[in-house]
Amino acid sequence: MKALTIWQPWAGSIAERIKQYETRSWATNYRGPIAIHAAAKPIQHTWAAYIDSRAQEAICRRFNLPEIFNGPAVFPSACVVATAMLTDCIKITPEFAATLSQDELALGDYTPGRYAWKLENIKKLKHPIPASGRQGLWTWEPVLLTLQEEDQP
Repeated sequence: MKALTIWQPWAGSIAERIKQYETRSWATNYRGPIAIHAAAKPIQHTWAAYIDSRAQEAICRRFNLPEIFNGPAVFPSACVVATAMLTDCIKITPEFAATLSQDELALGDYTPGRYAWKLENIKKLKHPIPASGRQGLWTWEPVLLTLQEEDQP
């Protein structure tokens, strides 16, 4: 299964279906199942440095979090947190960005010329699966995924 490593809290926002597009500077022709991997970088390094106040408010509101919280408990790292179907890769235009919710806009870089990877059928894993990530699209062997899915009602 293809996988994409994403820093927290963006990976968790996808797992919770708050975020349905992942923005990248590069396009992909790949379509199909994809694992959402939360990077090993602790959330404390990304929260203040990379997330503007609008995105912080959206995440805190949707996860019912106080503005200061214990990030690692809510946003695990170095693990696969969800699976999805990558169904499209859209070149970002002002017209496309105008169709998105404020939360979606707050949780991505929708600069024209970048790409929005559309994720559908997002399924949060009951228990995140530890894994080492990589840059770009990479192959993840979901050995434990089948066992987890069988445990779900």
